[in-house]
Amino acid sequence: MYQGEHMNNGGAPKARKTATLLVAIVLLLGVAVGTTVAYLIDRTEKIENKFEYAKTDVTVEEDLTGTEKSNVQVKNESNIPVYIRATYVVNWVDKAGNIVTSVPDGYDYQLDKNPNNTWVEGMDGYFYYPTPVQPDGLTDGSLLTCTVTYPKGVTTPEYTLNVEILATAIQSEPKDAVKEAWGVTVDADGNLQPKQ
Repeated sequence: MYQGEHMNNGGAPKARKTATLLVAIVLLLGVAVGTTVAYLIDRTEKIENKFEYAKTDVTVEEDLTGTEKSNVQVKNESNIPVYIRATYVVNWVDKAGNIVTSVPDGYDYQLDKNPNNTWVEGMDGYFYYPTPVQPDGLTDGSLLTCTVTYPKGVTTPEYTLNVEILATAIQSEPKDAVKEAWGVTVDADGNLQPKQ
């Protein structure tokens, strides 16, 4: 018989063995990876991501003693640092709560704005607290002090002075937020500089 170079010397069984070995390895890897993934999915505890949105809120704290309002501060009730600005509205009101258009005879008041010089007065009628106030923090110094004078001999006045403090806050970061919303500048140290 002819045993030349084109004769198959048992090459087919060797190729089959190699192919069978490769298929077995691939199947073994598939089973191992599948088992590992199934184990991790079954055994790994779920993690819940909770995101809390930034909120801004402020309240006014003040001392009232009969005829004087003092120590007017603004508290940051937010969950982030904020810039704060405030203004005030002064009105005489009668016993029914109606605003009186002119100062009643014998009634007067003395209002001192920014007595501690801790606020910066802007051209727009607002007082700006120059640095960010941290969550649950208070502004330093008093926005104002106000003392009322009633007519002599009056124990129950017909009119009372209503000094309402209006305060707002905005997030301190990014700096562009306060710049755009309030038209102020912020220096390199983070201090507000309103237009004056």
